[in-house]
Amino acid sequence: MKTHLKYTAAALALGLGFTGLSGAVMAEHHGKAAIEAAVMSAERKDDEKARDANRKPAEVLAFAGLEPGMVVLDINSGGGYYSEILARAVGDDGMVYAHNGPVYWAFVKDEIAKRYEGRFDNVELIHGDSEAVDLPEGSVDLAIMVLAYHDYYFQHEARSTPQADVPAALMSFRKALKPDGKIVIIDHVGPAGADAEAMNKLHRIDPALVKKQMMEAGFTLAAESNLLANPDDDPNSSPFAPEIRGKTNRFIHLYKKAM
Repeated sequence: MKTHLKYTAAALALGLGFTGLSGAVMAEHHGKAAIEAAVMSAERKDDEKARDANRKPAEVLAFAGLEPGMVVLDINSGGGYYSEILARAVGDDGMVYAHNGPVYWAFVKDEIAKRYEGRFDNVELIHGDSEAVDLPEGSVDLAIMVLAYHDYYFQHEARSTPQADVPAALMSFRKALKPDGKIVIIDHVGPAGADAEAMNKLHRIDPALVKKQMMEAGFTLAAESNLLANPDDDPNSSPFAPEIRGKTNRFIHLYKKAM
């Protein structure tokens, strides 16, 4: 069954009792309603819904400003936890690029099609030999990268170099974004000043490094959120340790394309 959600601002206003609202406020309510419906969908897997309490996808996507009809790039989307929610939320008039770079593709390539096949017409799987994307210039409203930035420094046989060409990847995202496009980055907080070796070992990253690299690639930091913060998490511990998995201290950055 193909499952998409479609809303109109007028119908939403009547249904929820919002009248006399500005276009911006109406769009915000419109977006939040679509996100909530997508997250609550009965067609989502129970094991993924169980992860929502720690991942807070509805709050994250509201922070990102997701709205129906958007074109979204899910960077290193892995098995598709976020891509499925995004596909439902943007609806028939939007679309989602479920991207995986060479390392992530090596892990998901044999199973990923099962998630989308026959279920979503608005999802396109994209992957390649590098972390950069080749999408039409100025075509993407929103990009999101969840718990994946640190993996640019993960050493794996699927990658021809010890680490990814991060500047090239970031510049490709910038090119794909519309002039008012945004990108949200979420990752495990690592120790300050962590180098490539530490990031490869810990699967964490220093938020300051992300800010530096994003600004060098032509982005400006528009907002930060502590929605997924956990001050009790040790930045030198493994995010896969049973006692902390799913509950790590995670930063959320919202960047805009600098003009």
